[in-house]
Amino acid sequence: MKDLKGKMALITGGGTGIGLQLALQLAASGTNIVICSTNSERLSAGASQIRSSSPDVTVLDIVCDVSDRSSVKNLKSSITKAGLHVDILVCNSGVTTSGDFHKHRESDWDWVYGVVLFGTTYCIHEFYPDMVERGYGHLVLNGSQAGMVPDWFTQHGPYTSAKAAVHALGAGIRPEAAEHGVGVTTVIIAGTTTEIMKSERSRPDKYGEPLKSDIKKRVANRIPAEDVASQILEGIKENKGWVATHPELKERTKQYFDGILAAYDH
Repeated sequence: MKDLKGKMALITGGGTGIGLQLALQLAASGTNIVICSTNSERLSAGASQIRSSSPDVTVLDIVCDVSDRSSVKNLKSSITKAGLHVDILVCNSGVTTSGDFHKHRESDWDWVYGVVLFGTTYCIHEFYPDMVERGYGHLVLNGSQAGMVPDWFTQHGPYTSAKAAVHALGAGIRPEAAEHGVGVTTVIIAGTTTEIMKSERSRPDKYGEPLKSDIKKRVANRIPAEDVASQILEGIKENKGWVATHPELKERTKQYFDGILAAYDH
């Protein structure tokens, strides 16, 4: 999608981190913006920042819990009532838990899968058919290096497996979407300066108390969120199938897939 001016982008989890930085960069290109998340205060602050930096674009902030299908439907209704339609859908919302597989409760799996995987599918279900009908649009599915190489980043079982499914979803839908003039970009994100490790602050009451864990914070090469956003923006403009944010992890990824490929020889 070369010309972004006048288009409309919906970014889930757009109040902070990668989502907000991408919104700022898209708005600077003349793209109208809708951001959503579960926290109204952070969402409002993010929207104000976008409006200040790009006063000529339309900016809406809508509270939405993407793990709730009815909330996503209400999001769609709000956008439609505003006389807008989504040209670019960025499925960016993400939460994680920390702890051993066997210590995760049903509510932990339900919450992480609800946001990371089902939240992505709910948004695609609501907004992708309209793109097909118009013959134009772009989907961005934010994945993770943890989902690409699941034994690289341990202690985050629900998140890791949900992100792996997001990768499969993006790769699977891209050929079909291309037939309808819709681009699909799947993003493999590694260490970034975001607040995802504070996810538990956003856990809805219906998913119970936070999962307690004494895991030490992992040392990682974290790049600024705006750098990841720039790579995603290029992916949208060039309709890249994949964007990988950390090239230094290529060899580790190769090792993982070499192990899988070796199984075909036996």
